[in-house]
Order: sequence, then C-alpha cells, then structure tokens
Amino acid sequence: MIDAFLKRRIWLWKNRLVPSVFLFFFMPVISFLMVSVPLKNIIQYSISGVPYDLWVFPGLIFIVGSIGLYPIIYREFFDLRVHRKVLVNIALAPFSKSYLVFSSLIVGIFEAMLMTLFAALLYIGIVSIHITLFNFLFLILCLSIYLFLIGNIYILISISIDAITTMILASFSLFIFIVFGNSFLIELPFFPPVIEMLLKYNPISFPFQSYQLFINTGKINWTSFIIQISTIYGLFLLNGFLLKSKLRQ
Repeated sequence: MIDAFLKRRIWLWKNRLVPSVFLFFFMPVISFLMVSVPLKNIIQYSISGVPYDLWVFPGLIFIVGSIGLYPIIYREFFDLRVHRKVLVNIALAPFSKSYLVFSSLIVGIFEAMLMTLFAALLYIGIVSIHITLFNFLFLILCLSIYLFLIGNIYILISISIDAITTMILASFSLFIFIVFGNSFLIELPFFPPVIEMLLKYNPISFPFQSYQLFINTGKINWTSFIIQISTIYGLFLLNGFLLKSKLRQ
C-alpha cells in the first residue's frame, strides 16, 4: 500500500512538475523572509539570551514541515473523499482503514521531510548555524514524531468535515495555533501564566519541547515520548474507524 501511494505521488509530481518544484523551493524561502527576518528585529534575543535568528531555527523547521504536509493530506482525505474520486477506489483494497491512513501518512511525511531538509540546509547556509550531527539527527527524530502527530490531526479534520467553508476555517484556526501556540516563534513564558500552562501541556508541542529539553540539558524525557507515541497510535485507530464510517455513507 505504501508503494502504491508513493508511485501515485511520483506520478502527480511528474504531471505537475512546475508548480510542485516552485512550491518545494519557494515556500521555505518565503518562510525565512516573512518570519525570521522581521521577527529578529523585534525579538532580538530569546529569554535564555540566544540570538533570535539562531533560536528560531528548529521552530521554522517544524513550521515548514507542517505546511508541507497539509496539502498532501487535504487532497487525499478531503478533496478526493468529498468528490468520491481515487480514495474510494483505494479503500476497496484488502487492507484495514487504519493501515490505509498509515500508508498515506508515511508517503506524505516523506515528501514533507524532503522539503524540510531543503529548508534546513537553506537556513543553515544563510544564518551560519553551527549544529552537531547528533543534535540534527535528534531534531529529525522529534520532527518525524511531530509530523505523525500533526498529520493524524490533519486527517482527523479532513475526514470529519464535509463542507469546504468549514474546512477552510478549521484549517486556518489550526495553523494559527500551530504557529503561535507551540513555542515555534514565541517562547511560552511570553504568554500569561494560565495560557502558558495550557499550551505547555498541549500534545502537539511535546515533540518540540522534547527537542528543546535535549538541546538545553542533554536529557531525554522518555515519558513524553511514550505519551506522544501512544497518542499517535490512538489517532491512527480513530482515523481508521472514522474513514471506514465515512466511506460507508
């Protein structure tokens, strides 16, 4: 099933090469110019005293991954489902719906990771960030877990909603929360204490918090990783159940 989804994504890239390549290279550049450049003149240093353009690097990587994954999930689980196109035929394959969700998400994450790696190399080249190989690999690990988590949430929204207007509003609200509610651009202590506490225990922010903890202290919060993996597994089962129910209608 993963092989089938991957071949279909390659076919789509070949048939939409110019817009796909344009988005692949253009979006990371826009993210850098519209986020890092202006904000570093407003927030010059993080609370810990790190220059903002260095501190914001992992947050930008997570944001690029979030944006890169969304159109893939939207097309697979909202557009094709609502218009009764390819997804309905794929669902006839002798696999569980949870495995179908897993296979599609694996391919989507692979594509988003390629875009994210390009963005990371671009940003490292422009800002001259010095990061060890081990720290970078741990960043990729946390990013992968994050993409599985946020990808499942994208799928949950795409399956649950049938109206395009509601989908647009829900997606917009989610993106606002992703960008500003997970310490990607603004550190949580800048928020009022009550909001800071709520955002700190938001599961979407756990992978990024795990990375920040590792960078600052060298420690790994295994409890947080167990919670993240358990949440992802539960969302896979839930999305499989919802997809099965929707395709029956």
